[in-house]
Amino acid sequence: MRAHRVTLVDDDPDFLFLLHRMLLRLYPKSSIATFSNAEDALAHILNTGTEFLITSQFMREMTGTELIRELRLRKCDMPIIMTSSNPFLNHEALEAGATEFLHKRTDPTTLEAHIRALLDAPLLTPSSSSARVLRTYAKRASARPTRKLR
Repeated sequence: MRAHRVTLVDDDPDFLFLLHRMLLRLYPKSSIATFSNAEDALAHILNTGTEFLITSQFMREMTGTELIRELRLRKCDMPIIMTSSNPFLNHEALEAGATEFLHKRTDPTTLEAHIRALLDAPLLTPSSSSARVLRTYAKRASARPTRKLR
């Protein structure tokens, strides 16, 4: 299993903790940086880089969409998942450059499937599609019992 450099940004410490634990379980050799605000996450990403970002929308100074826009302006092309409990932010997140938008109450198996599809996507062959990979991971994940992140 490949090691990844992942950055997580959320001002909710419980959600951040659960995301961190999920990623450590999925990718135990990975480096996972966690931040409670977008400014520190941006500095970290610009200084050390990251392969994958999960960010929430509402934080102190800089919002998740502002973080995404800033990264895209700087030509950072890593996959980004935006999470929020407000489903109306879907369009705004995707317009800012998020790869995907997920509701914060998405069950962990679905979230895991989305993460796996995005992190493992570079390993795909040209004939495979990320949608097919996502369905495969979702099918495998649905065989396990679900639990809510919150």
